[in-house]
Amino acid sequence: MKRMFGFDGIRLTRAEFCEASISSLNSAWKKFVSDMEDYPNTFSGKGIVFCAGGLKYFTCCYIAICQLRRLGCTLPIEVWYLGNELSREAVQKLEELSVECKDFYDYDYDTLPLYKYNLKSLAIIKSAFKEVLFVDADNICVKDPTFLFSCPEYLDNGALFWPDYWKTSADNPIWRITESDQYQSQEQESGQLLIDKERCWQALNLCCFFNSNSKDYYKMLHGDKDTFRFAWFALKAPFHMIEKEPGACGQFDSRGNFAGNTIVQYAPDGSILFLHRNQIKWDVTLPGEMVWSVIKSFKPDATVKEYHLYDSYTGNTVMDIRGDIELSDCTAVFGELEEHCLADLDRLRATTFFDSFLKHSYLVSNRFANNIYFSLGS
Repeated sequence: MKRMFGFDGIRLTRAEFCEASISSLNSAWKKFVSDMEDYPNTFSGKGIVFCAGGLKYFTCCYIAICQLRRLGCTLPIEVWYLGNELSREAVQKLEELSVECKDFYDYDYDTLPLYKYNLKSLAIIKSAFKEVLFVDADNICVKDPTFLFSCPEYLDNGALFWPDYWKTSADNPIWRITESDQYQSQEQESGQLLIDKERCWQALNLCCFFNSNSKDYYKMLHGDKDTFRFAWFALKAPFHMIEKEPGACGQFDSRGNFAGNTIVQYAPDGSILFLHRNQIKWDVTLPGEMVWSVIKSFKPDATVKEYHLYDSYTGNTVMDIRGDIELSDCTAVFGELEEHCLADLDRLRATTFFDSFLKHSYLVSNRFANNIYFSLGS
């Protein structure tokens, strides 16, 4: 199965399901919902949740949390990981930032298989918080996001989502499986999610169910990201999707082409809130390497919109949006944010801990399979 992204912003899929399969999938999720237990009322408070295992996502998450604390964010934070993805020293390093680290293996995790994308919905469900702001490890906040818990768009609906560049083709089987017809709605970019678990318990668990059946649903959807939206659609549960389309942050390459490496997401008032650095992660960023220089966004009254996802001549996948767009200088918009993040990266790499964790992660990735526990004496 090959996914295709058109310049018109429509994401096509070659996934095909016969009538019997569509009916079976429809019946299965409905049965899951009918058998679901009630909200347990064991959660409390508000907080931020990350998933971050291994050197790549630990590095990204550490920088993201440093930025949150620098912004004055005092919300409690949980970081979820799998077994030996984090060493004891890595956990201690995060705890220095007033973070609680939680190992999935310490909890009842029979809800779904533990791998990659489907950890996100499970971390939200298992979190101690009643109200969760989930943030991807490679996502940098431009300002303290605490205000989101009080914004009317969230309070009125119990869920706040952010759009992706694309729309899902109307002939995708997912529409029939979930009995939805919101064909003109934007796809979801799940690098940030705000969810009141009590109000959204059924939809959140249905999302988890979709991910537990990824062999079917990932043929239609791009990983976990749209499983949230379609779970809410299936149950006709309310949510607010941020109205402003995402922008692209990056730089012009030596050939004059714009190479977007970061998804720009906005607050309800239209101001920049998140920089989801999804292409060039912090773990492979060179010392002093600056990749945020220009933000491209569609004008409020844009009628011409094109979306170009392509492999640049340097070998990186990059994003460009074209048409009725406007350019903004990154320094003028968020000052020395990138310099501060690079300084955090330099300080992390300069520690003796980082070298030992590099060794730890290499062994986990290349020798020890299936997240088997082992000790490196760290």
